[in-house]
Amino acid sequence: MKKVIMSLVLVSVSLVSSCASIFTGSKRIVLFESNPSGAKVYVNGFEKGITPSQIKVKADDRIDFRLDGYKERVVVMDSNFNLVAILNGISIIGWGIDALTGSLKRVDTKYVKVDLESESTAVATYLKKGSINKVDIDTEKKVIETVIILHN
Repeated sequence: MKKVIMSLVLVSVSLVSSCASIFTGSKRIVLFESNPSGAKVYVNGFEKGITPSQIKVKADDRIDFRLDGYKERVVVMDSNFNLVAILNGISIIGWGIDALTGSLKRVDTKYVKVDLESESTAVATYLKKGSINKVDIDTEKKVIETVIILHN
């Protein structure tokens, strides 16, 4: 009888080990949108989609939104303690597995929308129609002189 009870205890402890990893995992699907839409979405430097799109992200991921003619926007995914990890109880193995897999923290956000600002059109227009011919930097007077040659 004692062996059966001990076996049941061991099996139940092993089943609840790493609860956060098993039940919730470390990633969450988040909806990303931009105004205007059509921006490329990069997660930690890798292109993952174009807005609007749903992408799996994990805590502290860096999200970049890039669209030609607009300034780049950066968002870092926020996170909270994953309450499911409490089911690990006193299981050091469970806490260790959840820590290694990143399941102790979980992304708190389900929806991200960014407004993209347009770049200065004057400089962009000149650079498209011409080329930079000369740049002089005077560090003593703290002056930068740039010559742009316009082409027809």
